[in-house]
Amino acid sequence: MQQRSFGYQDKILLLQHGSSELLALAQRRGASLSKLLTGTGIFEQDLHKPHGRLHHNDWLKLLQNCQQLNSPELPFLLGSAIVNSRYISLCQSLQAAANLRQALSQLCYFRHQLFPAVYPTVYLQPSQQTITLELQPAAGLNNQQPFMIILVFSLVLALIRQQLATSSGIRVQLQAPCNGQQLQYQLHWGCQISFSQPCNSISIPLPLWQQPFADANAERFRAARRSCLQLNRVLPRQRGLLEQVCRLQQRALPQLLTLEQAAGALGMTGNSLKRQLSLHQTNFARLLDQIRRDQARRLLQQGRYSNRQLAQQLGYSDEHNFRRAFKRWTGLLPSDVKGLLNFN
Repeated sequence: MQQRSFGYQDKILLLQHGSSELLALAQRRGASLSKLLTGTGIFEQDLHKPHGRLHHNDWLKLLQNCQQLNSPELPFLLGSAIVNSRYISLCQSLQAAANLRQALSQLCYFRHQLFPAVYPTVYLQPSQQTITLELQPAAGLNNQQPFMIILVFSLVLALIRQQLATSSGIRVQLQAPCNGQQLQYQLHWGCQISFSQPCNSISIPLPLWQQPFADANAERFRAARRSCLQLNRVLPRQRGLLEQVCRLQQRALPQLLTLEQAAGALGMTGNSLKRQLSLHQTNFARLLDQIRRDQARRLLQQGRYSNRQLAQQLGYSDEHNFRRAFKRWTGLLPSDVKGLLNFN
C-alpha cells in the first residue's frame, strides 16, 4: 500500500521533541509563553503531557513566533539542547552509538520523530575523501527552511564535537546568503562554512566516520533504539510529499516521469498532485528541474562521466541541452566545474 504523505494538519511531532526546548530558550530571552503560542493550536497545559502532539503547521508557526525575537542564535542553541535531551530516545541513541556512521544511520532512519519536514541524502565524495550529508525539504517550510537547516546541522555538529572532540576538516555548505552572520556560525560550529551554495550539506572526513564515540555503549544504544521503535506507534513513518515525488523521479532516471505518472504512483490524480504541490509552494516542473540539477552535481563530483554520459543519465536528448541547463543552474559549464574539482 502506498505510504501517505503527511499534511500541515497532521499531528506528526511530539511537543517534547524540540518544541518544549525551543519555548524554554525563547522565554529565557524575555518572550512570554502566551505570545509564543499565539496562532498555534498549542495550549500551555499540553506542554506537560508526555505524548502531547502538535500539527506540522503549529510547529512552523511556533518557529515564526520565535524568530520575531530577533535572536539569531536560537537554532544553534536548539540543536545542541535537543541532542542533549534526556527525554528524546532518538538523541539518547545518538549519544550511545558506536561511531558517527551508526549515529547518522539512526538519525536518518528515525528522522520523522524529530525533523519530518527535511530529508537527507548521504553519499561518498571520492575526490575529497569525505562523506556528505545533504538536506532537502520534504515539505513546504514557508520561510522557516534556513532555521530548520541550521537546527539539524547544529545537532549533528554538537554531537561530533561532544563525542569526537573535533570539527577539523568538516565543511558546511548553505544555500542561504551570509547576511553578516558569519561570526555567529563560526562561534557555534567552528568549521569551514560557505554561503550562497547550490545545496545545504555537511561534508565529514572519512576518518571521523568510523572513529569510536567517547560515550559509546552498545546496551544503552539498543535500549534507546527499542524506545524509538515503540514510538513509531505514536509517530508513524510518514514522508513529506516533496520527498516522495523526488524519490520517485530519482529512481526513474534517466526516464522523466510525467505529472500523471507521479500522481498515479502516489495514488492520486494529476490535478490533486498539482494542487498539493501548490500548497507546498512549488510545482512539478520546478521539482523535476531541481532533481536533475542535484543529480548532475553529484555525478560531476564523482569525476568519471563525460558530458554525453551525464546528459544520458539525466534524461537529456543531447549534450547541448544538458550544457545549457547546467549553465542556467550554476552560471558555469560542466567543464568549468570539473576544472574546479581538479578532474581531467
